[in-house]
Amino acid sequence: MKPSLHSTILLAAAAVSAGVALGSCSAKPPKPTPSPTPPGTLANGSFTVALDGRRIHYEVHGQGPVLMTVPNSWGLSFQALRAMYRPLEERLTLVYFDPRGMGASGPAVKDEDRGLAAVRADFQALRAHLKLDKVSAIGWSNGAINLIWLAAERPETLASAIFVHGMASFTAEDVKEVAAKHPDLWKRYGAFLAEVQKPGLSDADKTALERKLWLDEYFPTLVADPAKGKGLIGEVFREAQLSWPHAAQTDKEAGTFDAREKLPGIHVRSLVIAGAHDMAPPARVKPLADGLPDATFVVFERSGHFSPVEEPEAFRTVVFGFLGVSATGAR
Repeated sequence: MKPSLHSTILLAAAAVSAGVALGSCSAKPPKPTPSPTPPGTLANGSFTVALDGRRIHYEVHGQGPVLMTVPNSWGLSFQALRAMYRPLEERLTLVYFDPRGMGASGPAVKDEDRGLAAVRADFQALRAHLKLDKVSAIGWSNGAINLIWLAAERPETLASAIFVHGMASFTAEDVKEVAAKHPDLWKRYGAFLAEVQKPGLSDADKTALERKLWLDEYFPTLVADPAKGKGLIGEVFREAQLSWPHAAQTDKEAGTFDAREKLPGIHVRSLVIAGAHDMAPPARVKPLADGLPDATFVVFERSGHFSPVEEPEAFRTVVFGFLGVSATGAR
């Protein structure tokens, strides 16, 4: 089995040099534009709704214009995204939902229920249920990449898009470069893949192995400050569920990808965020911003792959500035 999409994306920086001239790319709020979603339109709380015959759990928190989150298709319940985005709730209304087969949402009936397209379909169904003709959306890592497809398919449904630590492409050539530049890491991940293929392991067993590797060994290395890595990752993922079957399905659908040809057709005002110390460094993220017709590119100079919690104040400033919210959440 090849690495799943979330792991190949996070490993992608090994394919290029991390040395990049940041220049004027810093955490400054871009020029705002009005959002069509008025503040205070959604009630806060935890909800379950039947959408197209599927049970979807979603939560609404905060005040101000609505910002919908795009979940990570590799198997992550909403708590991790809320742990990162919670400070945004001071001035924005955040909508989170669990992918099919995760958290309190209904079970995955078929393999495709665990994939990227299922997340996009449920995003659009929930948006329609909430009576949001156009909405701003935010995606982190794999969620940011899925947001490219979502914006390409239905740009008329998005007021703006925020891509946090995503990339426009990760090809087979990139995979080879990762393996060559990080042989120890590649060997460790290969051993993990062999371990989860052992006979007799349940999905829960495989997910437990995945959780241990990601949270104890891998994700902490993606934080700019190594001393804070494990503690920070522990807080972000402490209440969240992971799922190896979802990761395996995501790999099956898109272990490698190239969305660069889609970008010129995405006429959605966009914010593209990179971390200077991410394993997917600014040089690999910038083509996403360059390819979009209306994008602002911001580099967080003291962050790795988790800028919302590594530089929370700067992250808030940039997102609030981009969405044009005032100190009280109103415009």
